[in-house]
Order: sequence, then structure tokens, then C-alpha cells
Amino acid sequence: MSQEILSKFAQLQTENRNQKQELKRYSQMLLARDEEITKLKKQIDDYQLGEKMVAKNQSYLEAKAQKDIDQVKQNQKLQQRKDNETKTTNRRKK
Repeated sequence: MSQEILSKFAQLQTENRNQKQELKRYSQMLLARDEEITKLKKQIDDYQLGEKMVAKNQSYLEAKAQKDIDQVKQNQKLQQRKDNETKTTNRRKK
């Protein structure tokens, strides 16, 4: 009877040891997964920040280009007025 108890005790100790090793392995896998998730989140944040900066820069460039176009149109209008005034002045001189 005591031999059976010792045998069962040894078997339970082995199962216990195997379960502890398995638990440790799963814990390490979870930690590795958490590290990977953190790394991927950081990559996503960096990418989103980059996209935001590109969009902001694009918006700034578009606004600047529109301002330049408006300035060119304004200068053309002023030049036309000046040309018209010059023609009118030349006619008066004749």
C-alpha cells in the first residue's frame, strides 16, 4: 500500500512540475506577445503622426500656392489698370 502511495505521490509531483514549466512557458509567451503589441502600437502611432504631419504640410503648401495664385492675379489686374491708364494718358497727349 505504501509503495502505491509513493508511486502516486511521485506521479503527482511530476505532473505538478510539468504544469509549472508549462505555466512558465505560457507566461513568457504572453510577455513576448505584449512586447510585440507595444512595439506595433508604437509603429502605428509613429505612422499616424507622420501621416498627420504630411497632411498638415500638404494643407500649408496648398494654402501657400493659392495665396501665390491670388497674388499673381492681383498683380495682373494692377498691371492692366496701369496699362489702361497709360493708354488713356497717351490719347490725351495726342
